[in-house]
Amino acid sequence: MHTDAIVFVVDDDAALRDSLTWLLESVGLRASTHATAQEFLGNWHDPDCAACLLLDVRMPGMGGLQAQSRLPEHGIEIPVIIITGHGDVPMAVAAMKAGAVDFIEKPFNDQLLLDCVQAALARDRQRRAALARRETVHARYTSLTPREREVMREVVRGHANKDIAETLNVSRKTVEVHRAKVMDKMQAESLSQLIQMAMSLGELGEFEVSES
Repeated sequence: MHTDAIVFVVDDDAALRDSLTWLLESVGLRASTHATAQEFLGNWHDPDCAACLLLDVRMPGMGGLQAQSRLPEHGIEIPVIIITGHGDVPMAVAAMKAGAVDFIEKPFNDQLLLDCVQAALARDRQRRAALARRETVHARYTSLTPREREVMREVVRGHANKDIAETLNVSRKTVEVHRAKVMDKMQAESLSQLIQMAMSLGELGEFEVSES
């Protein structure tokens, strides 16, 4: 039975692609193989599930390092594992400096490759979960009124209700009402949780927790 994960394989060696497909499917992973980097980039669509990329560093046309440098412009954020031949270790090191999570040399041990793949998939699951959490927080934040956002900004900066009231030129009671609405709409159970949410919004470019 296939798991909810997919491994993209880019290698010009047809026999290796077939071998990797068999190996990955033997442990329930889906494989999507491509003979060239151009083919992979041209057909890319995010699978909306955990994924990683096995990328041969040395191929005709666009090599692995060049393909890796093109991933961001195609919106590809999945973890990359570089496949290298003997003597290509310096290229693999360069790939890791550019963001690859691991590299494996041909001929490789099947279990070692599977371990690398599973680690990369776990990493991508964490990335996708974090992104989903940030998007959820962002949706809650957009439900706040402008005044509630102002109150939230002051609250996470550590300001007391009476100080917020003076800053916004409203009554303390009004601040308390808005603060309660903020906690409710953001579904925050504590101030520390609200601060964590504000930090997440900061990562999205929506919010600054600390004063400049």
